[in-house]
Amino acid sequence: MWVRSMAGDLRPKNVSIDTLSRAFAGNEIDRTQVYAFAMHMQALAMAAGGSVTVLSHPSLQGIASGSGISGSTAWHGAFRFRQYLTGIKPEAGEQPDNDLRQLEFKKNQYGPIGETIILRYRDGLFLPMPGTSSLEAAAVEQAADELFLKLLARFADQGRNLSHSTHSSNYAPRIFADEPEAKKLPRGKLALEQAMNRLFRAQKIHVETYGRHAYERLAIGKKP
Repeated sequence: MWVRSMAGDLRPKNVSIDTLSRAFAGNEIDRTQVYAFAMHMQALAMAAGGSVTVLSHPSLQGIASGSGISGSTAWHGAFRFRQYLTGIKPEAGEQPDNDLRQLEFKKNQYGPIGETIILRYRDGLFLPMPGTSSLEAAAVEQAADELFLKLLARFADQGRNLSHSTHSSNYAPRIFADEPEAKKLPRGKLALEQAMNRLFRAQKIHVETYGRHAYERLAIGKKP
């Protein structure tokens, strides 16, 4: 009751309960108890005139399934909005980045389910990475496409042939990811791989053969 009283006095924009296991002494798989707890959280939100966020750790099954749930599925049904924060597994050949997290929207009863947002930990906060909204994502994709073409032209001028094959030692996205400009891209190698695929579809790059042994290399422009 004192928490509700303080919320009514202070009127915070958000009250965070950290964690569920410290605030809920009931049975997590008992639906009646789960909904009763959710009603208390609703009353707290109404007293504050804001929102209440309840933080909870997923069970092993919730982690394995990707649902992020622990206990009864009533935890998903009783609340109006649910997010799931997870670490990000590195792509093959990439070094793990322990400062990155993925925020996935599992439920939003009063609006559309948003896109997954990539966050980076900085100065005590998890801040959105560029490209986490539709407009930003389009801008990041365009920048990656332009950078891929720029680097491909530079390497061609230097006589350095590159491949589209992941099994090749001169696989273009992997080579480009080490360039200073590419280090500014979020998840550089993956962004450049996606750029290469888009450029192939748009017929802005193609694979050409050269030499008497008909080696293959990437080239700019539509295939003649």
